[in-house]
Amino acid sequence: MRITACVVNWNTAAHLPGALSSLLGQTHPDLEIVVVDNASRDGSADVVRRFPDVRLVANAANRGFAGAANQGLALAGAAGSDAFLVCNPDVALDPGYVAAAARCLMEGDRRAAVQGKLWRTAPGPAGERILDTTGHVAFRTRLFRNRGEGQPDGGQFEAADEVFGVSGAVALYRVAALGDVATGGEVFDEDLFAFWEDVDLDWRLKLRGWETWYTPQARAWHERGGAGPRRSAVVERLNYANRFLVVLKNDDAGALARAAPGVALTTALKSGELAATVPSAFLRSFGALRLVPAMLAKRRLIHAAASVDPAQVVERWFGSFDYAAWVGTWWRRVRPDAGAPKP
Repeated sequence: MRITACVVNWNTAAHLPGALSSLLGQTHPDLEIVVVDNASRDGSADVVRRFPDVRLVANAANRGFAGAANQGLALAGAAGSDAFLVCNPDVALDPGYVAAAARCLMEGDRRAAVQGKLWRTAPGPAGERILDTTGHVAFRTRLFRNRGEGQPDGGQFEAADEVFGVSGAVALYRVAALGDVATGGEVFDEDLFAFWEDVDLDWRLKLRGWETWYTPQARAWHERGGAGPRRSAVVERLNYANRFLVVLKNDDAGALARAAPGVALTTALKSGELAATVPSAFLRSFGALRLVPAMLAKRRLIHAAASVDPAQVVERWFGSFDYAAWVGTWWRRVRPDAGAPKP
């Protein structure tokens, strides 16, 4: 299996040597490595040039994660690759990651995507490994979570299984499956720019009857810059607004109406928190309203091509929501010292 790996980069020069070294050290024998740099100003391109076996695509403007991923995917298609690995620059892969993910992908003709077990780069207070993600889970509140995120790894995710979706931090996709779910010729939705584009792709794959899998045999570490307080107005705005755009684009209207009380409650809580902590992000998020016509047009295409009833996707994959865990995660994000031992 020929694989093209694409690192999407924007001003993360300090992380690139670790990510690229781990990719160059993979045991999989047929791996092409590409970095798509989104007009970084921190010398990222110069860092990539120190790795002669890595191809650099230097964009003149920031095309976002989605646009850069589409560029990498186009290169994968041109190279005749069977699979496409997209990853963030703040990851480090175990040498056998790609090989293990590829084996899992090839175990079923309808497997579209695979992700492995990702740990946080920083260990827990007792030196234990802390899980970053073992795949995406979906809730009837139309919120999505990285399964296991923040939990000590006690072996609770040692079995390979099908999941709702895979994290864009490190995801291996079957190129044919991505072509099958392209909307208007576009796989990663560039209207989203960054954040939620992986959830959007998860959902479209499910609507076309593809499977997405987790395997614990593929292992990696992820720093996850948003694990602590994340006060960037741009990041907050995209995280907030893109949720609505992805739901509008993919959801079943009847199922959404039945879930309206929970959706309304979580939306009110998220809106109040954002308005109070990053008011500029909250106000600017209303600019996403200009994208509603485009999302409705994409929705018509997606639902017309669906081979699985959208209501069945929700019934199968969207579970009940743990409000207590959600509040706890939010509190740790905005107050990283919460729960820490007192001196």
